[in-house]
Amino acid sequence: MQQLPEKSFQTCEHFPASSPEEELFSWLIGAGMGNYTPDNLLREFCERLGEVGVNLHRGNIAVTTIHPQVSAFMYTWRHQKGLITNTRHLHSDEPGEGWFSSPFFHMIGNQVDFMHRHLEGNNNLDFPVLEEFRQEGLTDWFSQLFDFGWGNSMGEWDDPSGMITSWASAHPGGFTKRDFDILRRAIPLFALAVKAVASYQVAETVLETYIGKTTAREVLAGQIQRGSSKTISSVLLFADLRGFTRLADNVGGEDLVSILDQYLERMADPVAQFGGEVLKFIGDGMLATFPLEPGQEAEICRNSLMATQSIMTLIKNLNQRRRAEGAPVMELDIALHIGNVMYGNVGSESRLDFTVVGSAVNEVSRMESKCGELETSIILSDEFVSEALYCRDQFISVGEHRLRGVRTPKKLYSLKEGSVYLERLAG
Repeated sequence: MQQLPEKSFQTCEHFPASSPEEELFSWLIGAGMGNYTPDNLLREFCERLGEVGVNLHRGNIAVTTIHPQVSAFMYTWRHQKGLITNTRHLHSDEPGEGWFSSPFFHMIGNQVDFMHRHLEGNNNLDFPVLEEFRQEGLTDWFSQLFDFGWGNSMGEWDDPSGMITSWASAHPGGFTKRDFDILRRAIPLFALAVKAVASYQVAETVLETYIGKTTAREVLAGQIQRGSSKTISSVLLFADLRGFTRLADNVGGEDLVSILDQYLERMADPVAQFGGEVLKFIGDGMLATFPLEPGQEAEICRNSLMATQSIMTLIKNLNQRRRAEGAPVMELDIALHIGNVMYGNVGSESRLDFTVVGSAVNEVSRMESKCGELETSIILSDEFVSEALYCRDQFISVGEHRLRGVRTPKKLYSLKEGSVYLERLAG
C-alpha cells in the first residue's frame, strides 16, 4: 500500500478547501492547535472575516481565567484600527456601574446565551452601551456566550468558566443573511480555538503558581515520570518563621491565613526578584533554590544574599507596622547553603511532587534550627562562604557545630553586625 506524504490537514491536497469560507473554518481549526494567544486570535479572526466579505466593524471578547490575581481578560477589535482594548480585570477590582447596566451582565445573570439587537432607527434600546454604539454609527449587534466548563456555571462574573463575545456591523441594514450564515458556523469554531489556546495558558498559570516557573516548564514538557531526576548544584535558602505556633493558638483560622500570606509574600517575592525560585512553602517555612552556573558562583551567591537582605528588610518593616497597630508579629530565620541535590519526581504512581532531595536539603534545614542557639537570624555554611567571593569580608565565624542527623560537624558563619556592604546592595 502506497504511503501518503505527511501533511497538515489544512494544506493536504487530498482535502482541499472548496471556498473562502471553508478556508476560514480550516484556519480556525489549525489556530486552535497552534501557538496563538486569545488577543492575536481575535485580531486575525476579525481580519479574515473581512477578507471573506463579512460586514464586521467591531469584535469583542471577555475570557475568564484561572489565575491567582486576574479574573478575566477583555479584548476589542475595530475595523481599520486593529486591537484597541487589551484589559485585565483583577479579582480585587470592583465592577463599575456600567457593568451592571450592560448586556453582558444581563446575559450572565439570566443564563441567556444569545442576544441580538438592531441598532438602526429610533427604537428604544434596552442597554445604554447599545445607544452609544448607535451614536458611533453601528447598525447591528449581537452577543454570544460560551461556557468552557472550567467552573460550575456562568453565574458570576469572576467564575473561571468561559467566554462572552459581541460582534457589531456598520453596514446599512446590519449584518446580511450571508454574514450570519458564515458567523453562525465560524464563531463556535472561534470559541473552541480560544478555549484550546486559553486552556494551555490556564495550565501553565496554575502550574507556575503552585510549583514555580522552572518546575512548570519541566512538567509541561512531559517530565512527569516517577523517579526521573537530575543532579543540580544550587544555593539553598531555607527560611522559617518564629512564633507561628503561638500565633496560631491566639488567632482565628481565616485571620491566621491572611497573616501568614503577608509574611510569605515578603519572603517569596525577593527570591524571584534576584533570580531564585521558591520550591515550596512548608507550613510557616520556605525552601528556595538559586541554581549555580559555571563561572557565576560568586554572582549567584551575592544574588541570594541580596534576596536574603531584602526579605529581612521587608519582614522588619511589616513587623514595625503590625506592632504599631497592636497586632502580633513573627520573626524570621534564614539559612544559606550550597550543595548538589537531586531535582525531580518523587512520590507514588498517582501523586507526585517535583522537589529537591539530598543531604544538602537536610543540612540547610538543620542549620536554620541553630539560629536561636547562636542568637542570629542568618546562618551561612562554609560551602556558601567559600563561593561568595564578593562578600567574604561581611561574614564572621560562629564555630563548628553538630547538626542533627549530620555525621560531620559543620563550620557555620553569620553576617557581621552592621554589614554595610549588604545593606548597600539591598538599598
